[in-house]
Amino acid sequence: MALLQQTRQLMTFLRDNPQIRARIAAPPNSTLVYCGSFMWPAWQEIEELRRTWPQAASKRLLPEVLAGIHTPGQPYPTLLAWAKAVEHPWLDNGFIAWRALSGIYAANAKGAVSFYIASNVTKGKVFAATELPVLCAIPMSMPLPGTCWPTMINA
Repeated sequence: MALLQQTRQLMTFLRDNPQIRARIAAPPNSTLVYCGSFMWPAWQEIEELRRTWPQAASKRLLPEVLAGIHTPGQPYPTLLAWAKAVEHPWLDNGFIAWRALSGIYAANAKGAVSFYIASNVTKGKVFAATELPVLCAIPMSMPLPGTCWPTMINA
């Protein structure tokens, strides 16, 4: 299936607006990437963790960053609203849109990057397909200096 018009518009908007791409970033040492689930999806577990663990409260998730980036004159008021609007169908549109946004977010990471990896992580997840390879290319974001094991992600 071809990209839907609204997904194509998002990709074009990102391509044509480097100043917007530069804003898809957490403050230094605040980037948090996540994938999978334990009892609930990882992002919900992170919200709970923030209430009880002070170190987690300072971390920024991609959706929070996107919610703060307004897109006047565009079909949606924020990048988050735009991303959510193109999530379905997932494989043909949502996955592509979130890979683009996640790749930019990971590439813009500065300083330490935190990871929250739960179960059920496969190569077909945005984290494994995009964020992990991008972060592995940034020497300062490695969990262990000089070591990155993207092949450990299950098929």
